[in-house]
Amino acid sequence: MLAFAELINGKPFPEPVLTLAQLKSEVFKVFGCESAKELRESSEFNLAMAGRSFDLKTKADWQRLYREWVGVPQAERNRSGKTCINGIDVLENFRPWHVFGLEPSKATADDIKDAFRRLAKEHHPDVGGDPRVMERLQKMRDSLLAFR
Repeated sequence: MLAFAELINGKPFPEPVLTLAQLKSEVFKVFGCESAKELRESSEFNLAMAGRSFDLKTKADWQRLYREWVGVPQAERNRSGKTCINGIDVLENFRPWHVFGLEPSKATADDIKDAFRRLAKEHHPDVGGDPRVMERLQKMRDSLLAFR
């Protein structure tokens, strides 16, 4: 990740702004691709996007993909509020492993389901949770299970 621990006048040193080429490179690594064409044809990418469409021609799309699959900017970590889980605002960032508190290399399908149930007990609209958060948790669960 591209975060810095240094402080300048007591404030975190700003993270570098990534170029389009850097954004693409990092996203390609996640999905094991070397080009946008390969990415579009990747079954893993298509499953992970769950029917959402991406232009892949704009920097904004590549930034969204980076945020979802590579990392969340330092300034957006450790947030709190009704739409935040484990420091991540789930309506802004699609970080299922982090939100579910699971290690990608070790988590089983049962671990994913258990984590979802635990989060659902707290964030379901029937217990006062935000329906948008619950919908996002369901999408995250489905995305994680698609990789198992």
